[in-house]
Amino acid sequence: MPGAGGGRYGSITAMSLLTWDYDGGLYCALTTETGAGEDRTTYFELSEARMVPGSAPSMPASPAPGPAAVTVIVYAPEEEKPAEVFFDETQTLPFAVLQHFVATVASWLPGTRS
Repeated sequence: MPGAGGGRYGSITAMSLLTWDYDGGLYCALTTETGAGEDRTTYFELSEARMVPGSAPSMPASPAPGPAAVTVIVYAPEEEKPAEVFFDETQTLPFAVLQHFVATVASWLPGTRS
């Protein structure tokens, strides 16, 4: 996926992780916003979640995103550039998981937030 992952985002201004279960699998949507104003770009990544052990015995394991199966890049409205979608052709996901991800992305798009 062009421009994503491993510190290639630039200056991260906001990040959130949404996880959900579907048919016994755990999935996540990672949202990362970089820049501000006209330079703002938002990345939405859909992946299967993986459990990461806590850093101490008293800390429970927590979900973390795996490799992105789908990435949506949304640019600031001032850029007048359409959103882009990238798919990892080596991964498959249940259609219902993709539908949930699309609804999540749509709720974040400019003009759709309440």
